[in-house]
Amino acid sequence: MAFSERCVKVLRAASLCLGALMMAVAFLSDRTGLSVEGGMSRNQIGFLLLGLAFVSAGLLGRKFPGCYRGIALFLLNTLVALVLLEAVALVLLKVINPECMRVHARKVTEGHLEQIEPNVLQGEYAPFVVWRSNPLLNCDSVTITEGSYRLVPGASEDPEAYKVFLFGGSAMWGTGVSDSNTIASFLQADMNSMMSRPVSVSNFAQVAHSSSQELVELVLQLRAGNVPDFVVFYDGFNDAWGAYESGFAGGHHSQKMIAARVEGRSEAFTTVSPLRAIMTNTNTFLLVSALRGSIRERSLEVQDLVTYRTMGIETDTLASQIVETYFGNCSVVRSLSESYGFRCLFVWQPTVWYGDKCLTDFENEIVRGGFESFLAGSDPAFRELLCSSYELYEESLVDTLPFISLAGLFDGEVNEVYTDHCGAHVNPAANRVIADRLFEELNR
Repeated sequence: MAFSERCVKVLRAASLCLGALMMAVAFLSDRTGLSVEGGMSRNQIGFLLLGLAFVSAGLLGRKFPGCYRGIALFLLNTLVALVLLEAVALVLLKVINPECMRVHARKVTEGHLEQIEPNVLQGEYAPFVVWRSNPLLNCDSVTITEGSYRLVPGASEDPEAYKVFLFGGSAMWGTGVSDSNTIASFLQADMNSMMSRPVSVSNFAQVAHSSSQELVELVLQLRAGNVPDFVVFYDGFNDAWGAYESGFAGGHHSQKMIAARVEGRSEAFTTVSPLRAIMTNTNTFLLVSALRGSIRERSLEVQDLVTYRTMGIETDTLASQIVETYFGNCSVVRSLSESYGFRCLFVWQPTVWYGDKCLTDFENEIVRGGFESFLAGSDPAFRELLCSSYELYEESLVDTLPFISLAGLFDGEVNEVYTDHCGAHVNPAANRVIADRLFEELNR
């Protein structure tokens, strides 16, 4: 049905007036009290877009239907392209980074966390120790028990078994190796072969835990009536790392980020726009996020890091505080050992950053640093603090037991030992060497 010219003019004028009115409502809602918040709300944006559509219809007149069809066809083609892109991104993401999909699925099912910033650590909150491993992150080679601890194959469940408790960070936990290739599993096998009674080695280590968190974990076990015969603390790297990024000794990993969440200063507690929520929940966004690390890996600048050095703290002063804090924690453990009747051993772990190992090409690459997964590797301040802490610890050792240093355990070794860019995680063969050395110390 064709409209007369007069009718078209009336419709165009009405469309322009209605559109202008809607745009006025969008812009003047704050002043007139129609909006309860400052700025442009979702409703105001909706009125603005609808007003623009009516104004466009009024200006285009008879050309509007054709223009509308063209825009509709363009939007439909764009939608089809986005759907195809999402499908391709899903396939690529599962091939390139399946762990990203698993973590994202957990966030969606666990409290609708898809709109919240990435986890500080891939774990779950735990009272007093801040975090432990999440059993939902189990895979074929890694088994996390319901208590959030790494499984030790072959550990006896006999109540009368000889109990060995192992505490530490990710190196003791077993980052990068299967359940059967952790220090704990090798130590369990060593003790099974030498002791006539049942043996139960428990791996209470957690990724990124410091000695202070380990001390709390021990107290929690004792409080629950789980008393060991022997306790091993395997430390050094994380105590130095925590101080490096926070500027003080005795803290824990990601101190500032976790504090921001507790105090409500984190982005996790701010309002997320609907558009951003939709975008960050797409496979394409997840794929770009997964690839971004490798793309930017070599372009990151160490000077952007906030560390003890940028805070104006002296290396020697902080190293002294690290070692003093560590020995303070050890003193508490020794007091507990006297009260509960268990033996204890305190060990500082080997690291690629300290000692005289013959470095392989990959280990030299670690020392050169420059990786997004461990930005501190490029910062001389990190290496200086770590080495100063290790030197001071070794200089402070008076008695052979219960304090030892394994920092030089791989000095002269030509085979590859370290497995990733943090320079503290080692391969199964090295874990076996460490476990054998711990076994020797336990049998003294």
